[in-house]
Amino acid sequence: MKKIISVILLLSLFLLTAAGCDTSSSENDPTEYGTESTENAGTEKETQKETQKATDKNKDEEKEEMLKPEGDGILKILTIGNSFSDDTMEYVYKIAKSAGVENIKLGNLFIGGCSLNTHVTNAKGNKPAYDYRTNSADAWRNTPSYRMKDAIESENWDYISLQQASGSSGIEDTYSNLQFMIDYVKELAPDSKLVWNMTWAYQQDASHADFPKYENSQIKMYESILNAVENKVLSNEAIYKVVPNGTAIQNARTSYVGDTLTRDGFHLSLDLGRYIAGLTFFCTLTGISPEDVTYAPDGVDEELRKVAVESAINAIVYPFGITNSRHTEKPVFDDSNYELLDLGLTMLGYWNSSTGQGIDTVTSNHVNFVASRLFTKEDIPVGSVIILADGWRYRPEAWKNAGAQSSRPSNVTASTVVISEAWWADYTHRAFNISKTDGSSLENLTADDINAAFKIYIPKK
Repeated sequence: MKKIISVILLLSLFLLTAAGCDTSSSENDPTEYGTESTENAGTEKETQKETQKATDKNKDEEKEEMLKPEGDGILKILTIGNSFSDDTMEYVYKIAKSAGVENIKLGNLFIGGCSLNTHVTNAKGNKPAYDYRTNSADAWRNTPSYRMKDAIESENWDYISLQQASGSSGIEDTYSNLQFMIDYVKELAPDSKLVWNMTWAYQQDASHADFPKYENSQIKMYESILNAVENKVLSNEAIYKVVPNGTAIQNARTSYVGDTLTRDGFHLSLDLGRYIAGLTFFCTLTGISPEDVTYAPDGVDEELRKVAVESAINAIVYPFGITNSRHTEKPVFDDSNYELLDLGLTMLGYWNSSTGQGIDTVTSNHVNFVASRLFTKEDIPVGSVIILADGWRYRPEAWKNAGAQSSRPSNVTASTVVISEAWWADYTHRAFNISKTDGSSLENLTADDINAAFKIYIPKK
């Protein structure tokens, strides 16, 4: 494998030089590629083509090797974590599938806010303390009251991930029990590769009770996490890889997206935030480039996908320092070929598809929402575009029939969403609950305020 990678690197450098590319770069600044030279277009160009074919063949062979999970042909990943592992793992199945991995088994041992010390206590007492969340068919299933030991022994995991509770992730003294966890897991799963999920710093305006430990400073928290991982995790030879999710999120915060990647100040946003974490996690473990992942959640349009891919790539290359994004200018939506859809707003109320088709204007929190009318696919055809202002979110409620639904879609905070066939799937009707990201009351707002914050553009006929 090392020989193949070395050949690829040498051939890549040759191609860049031959094409007149600028190969200069500095730490935390990804290489910029120029345009191909038009000089010596004859024999030299044919030579370059042959060389490129050889390079592509080597890349294909390397990718095939990466896509061979150890032993049984199934990529198996277990995380021992908390809500931050939940955020990280949400899209990993879909990401892996779109990258060419056919067989996947994911597990997540979950306790909200769980620290290393609590994991150690549970391991020592063999306590049935976890929600065990699994995914082997593109759907998460939960089994409560699960033991860590049973989950570890249930599969021949390729990778087992550990992490610290977010509030303690930058406090080095809280890592004293890491060696016990490493020894415990390795005894039960000696052939599994142990990885460390580096968590992310809180949003700058977060109200988390642990934020004062870092003087309520996002950058101080991020740097503290880096120091703790470098001093307490990297020094342990049993750790196969560190997944730099903390850096990937920090990278994305330098883009036009800004400091908007959480849904509550610390848990990642349900679309872009979780996507970045899942992309970084999967690609760090497998070596597959984020550019080779074709999947993105509905809330992540092509421009946001570019931010996610860039942030993940730069974090993987430079895991212990922020790389500033090149995507600093927010794309401007050109509405010249679209017309604005009438939302048919009901002020101060919301849909709840799990109870049927009706707008709740009675429950105490109804004042925090504004509901749209009910839409069909004919109303919002594929190719329509949803535009959302900063500080707002919406839940795209969905029905397959007129009755109560088994689940509800998550809230979306992405600024732009292009309606696709996958967005409609097999739904017959959809509607929107519009609210502020901070959950505050909308009682003093007008319909004009809502129409300015949430817009749906449909293609002109």
